[in-house]
Amino acid sequence: MRTLLIPLLLPFALLSLVASPARAAYAPYDPSMPARAEYVIDALRLHPTQFCLGFREVTFKAGLLDRMSPAQAASYMKKKNVPVVIGPGGVPYLADGHHTVRALLESTQPDKRVYGHILANWSRLPLGEFWQRMVEHHYAYLKDSEGRGPVDPAKLPANLLGMQSDPYRSLAWGVLAHHGYREVKGASGFFQEFHWGDYFRDKVRWNDNDTASFERAVVEAVALAHDPAARTLPGYIPGSDSAE
Repeated sequence: MRTLLIPLLLPFALLSLVASPARAAYAPYDPSMPARAEYVIDALRLHPTQFCLGFREVTFKAGLLDRMSPAQAASYMKKKNVPVVIGPGGVPYLADGHHTVRALLESTQPDKRVYGHILANWSRLPLGEFWQRMVEHHYAYLKDSEGRGPVDPAKLPANLLGMQSDPYRSLAWGVLAHHGYREVKGASGFFQEFHWGDYFRDKVRWNDNDTASFERAVVEAVALAHDPAARTLPGYIPGSDSAE
């Protein structure tokens, strides 16, 4: 049985997360901010645009933050440059970075501020049109923890502490860490791990309270990721015995 590599990645991930220089000054979040403006805001004020998280990834990232000094953690959050869309009523909605922000909230870091940029200010749109535009631009993912949806965005939690756990999102993260598929940037990679999680959903079972069981599931899922049946998923890597 191959040992899960995720814990071994921690020192390398920690180094890469704090090595880059921080960006320039950020202004306190204001609902009138235009696109490309840079903001700083308390993490609990940010509203999620998806229902679920892979909690194993959250735990891993929280562990990284716990090992940082406060200055390193602030630099890390600035490097993440979390994108926000301003919605009706001036509400700041996360367009990405849910796992990182939840990890900050779970960590022992005393400073819970998030730094980022405004993707768009759609605060004047009617609520229905706002959510339609969010989905069209791939800024929202409205499936529940069992992959069912779309779910009414009115049911989204008010902050990131109310999000659900989707174990298959965690599984997809583990498979990515084991090079079962490659990370895809840009529009074709939106919600990549969720799509892979849905692919594994009816194929892999494990006891999510047991780390050893999860590790075995990752090994099983890595093999499934190379199957030709997964060829249409973003980041697919053919297996060594594939004819592709």
